[in-house]
Amino acid sequence: DIVERGDPQRRARAIQQISELFVQGAGHFRPEHVNLFDGILTGLVPDTAIAARAELAERLAAIPNAPPTLVDQLVRADEIAVAGPLLRLSPQIGELTLLDIARGKGQEHLLAISGRASLSAALTDVIVRRGDREVVRSVAGNAGARFSQAGYTGLVKRSGDDGILALTLGQRNDLSPALLEQLLAGSVDVVRRRLFEAASPARKAAINQTMLQITRGAKRTTPARDFSVAQRAVIS
Repeated sequence: DIVERGDPQRRARAIQQISELFVQGAGHFRPEHVNLFDGILTGLVPDTAIAARAELAERLAAIPNAPPTLVDQLVRADEIAVAGPLLRLSPQIGELTLLDIARGKGQEHLLAISGRASLSAALTDVIVRRGDREVVRSVAGNAGARFSQAGYTGLVKRSGDDGILALTLGQRNDLSPALLEQLLAGSVDVVRRRLFEAASPARKAAINQTMLQITRGAKRTTPARDFSVAQRAVIS
């Protein structure tokens, strides 16, 4: 009756009560029980206020056997208050769904995804390509994120005018020596110093070695400059 004729307030009350019941017993429910909750709650959620859906998403976010159809419905919401908790935490959301959302939604959704406990290289490729400064800094600082060569190259390129990103990126242990050299070569001295100060002892040794290589390379490639014309002009 509530599904067919209930107003938003009645729907919200029903969602709250039924989801509380599910959360209390989630650890003991069999698949057929989960399917029952899935069918009922999926029927109630449409046309429900954002606040009610956001509260439901918060309750379900960390539950491994949360109703799958309902989770998929909520995580694809345009409202970040609804989708955000699930994007950050839910183990129910598969790689293909995350990729679909990362490619099609806005910066708030990308930021939520960037905070997940683990991220594949395929996902971080999309995040680095589409994300704004806040999103890219977040994903670079995620210890559970994995990056492809293209993803890391994109991060290093963007760190050229973002000192915070450069500092975050330089502290990652999985950054290759070649990319560390590229990062340091494109960073200003103050960023290099701060990165050295924040690094672990092993990382400090790598930074020192890289800076020596950069310095030697600069000496080899810097052409001799002829100031004789300028000197004559100044003297005259």
